[in-house]
Amino acid sequence: MVGGRSIALAGCVSALALLSSAGTYAAGTDRTPPVFAGLKSAVTCIPGPVGVERTSSFHLVWPAAKDNVTPSRRIVYDIYQAKSPGTENFSRATYTTRRGATQFATPPLPSTETYYFVVRARDAAGNRDHNRRERPAMNLCV
Repeated sequence: MVGGRSIALAGCVSALALLSSAGTYAAGTDRTPPVFAGLKSAVTCIPGPVGVERTSSFHLVWPAAKDNVTPSRRIVYDIYQAKSPGTENFSRATYTTRRGATQFATPPLPSTETYYFVVRARDAAGNRDHNRRERPAMNLCV
């Protein structure tokens, strides 16, 4: 039996090594970013006059991204916020969602400012799509 244990142990070690290298191989070679259509809408509802003291969260919505390795439920989304069109800083996300999210509510923002948003999908290997689909934040109640 000692020899049998030895073979069984060697088999387990080989299986673990194979699983370990497969995980490393998959993560190390996934260089394909997710396929993502981008942000669909960014809206809020501030009834009445907009004033300096009023704030509101903006609700962002998008369709789920698809990836060749990472399931949609594990994709995270980086959100970029700017005060004028085309000025998002893509080197640093303003917000990052939990995995699998397809919507996000910003913290309360001053109602007197104008905001623009871009959302990008990021897979488990860190690949990020490069869409520039920008949406202006809209107040549906004025």
